[in-house]
Amino acid sequence: MNLKGWKICLAIILIVISIIFYSIAFIQFHDPEHVIFYMVIDLAFVPIDILIVVLVIESVIDRKEKEAVLDKLEMLMNIFFSEIGNHLLSNFSEINQKREELLNFLDSLECLESNELRGFMKNLRRSDYPFELKISNEKKHIFLGNLQEFLISKRSFLLRMIENPVLLEKENLSNLLLGIFHLDEELEKRGTLENIGEADLQHLTGDIDRVYFNLIYEWLNHLYYLKNNFPYMYSLAIRTNPFDPNAKVEIT
Repeated sequence: MNLKGWKICLAIILIVISIIFYSIAFIQFHDPEHVIFYMVIDLAFVPIDILIVVLVIESVIDRKEKEAVLDKLEMLMNIFFSEIGNHLLSNFSEINQKREELLNFLDSLECLESNELRGFMKNLRRSDYPFELKISNEKKHIFLGNLQEFLISKRSFLLRMIENPVLLEKENLSNLLLGIFHLDEELEKRGTLENIGEADLQHLTGDIDRVYFNLIYEWLNHLYYLKNNFPYMYSLAIRTNPFDPNAKVEIT
């Protein structure tokens, strides 16, 4: 039986049960006025019951479901950064001409309260972000070649990520994954990367720039979640800061 047929059968059964109980009351007490009176009273409470179910109970259930989805999503984010995100952030930071400025920009993260971190992220969206990517001609084929190999090795992982329905709850992450796939495709279509012209190099740098900024924002967003829910994981993320070449996991 399909879902719709099951609901119709349940509705009919409940109505029949209700009729039986009212009939028993009428036969037992022989007082139709009281039976009708209590029927009207019961019907009067139906809108209130609907109000309680829809506005109160359903909102609580919906909030709990969203919290469960958020927990699953942040678990995926933790795996994403461990598997690919931190490597890309570290890699892209190597060609950031304003790397020191970015490090100073992020230096206060460990000391920020949760509300300050949220404000920090909003300012990052609104302001000119402190980085400028530039790939030198001497290193372009090595840098792009290594990036191409890395993205190829992570394709199956990225495909599993994007197939996960939980990601539909987070548009920014979906856009980030699409940006990574686009960058991977741009590199793959070119085949050899040794003779890339200046204009083409600028185009690829723009694709990297887009991914880099979204990675930074999602990394900070993930830190915000960890700080509020898993301080020990937050501590590890700060100690393995992918922007800092001197970061050490060991506590000193």
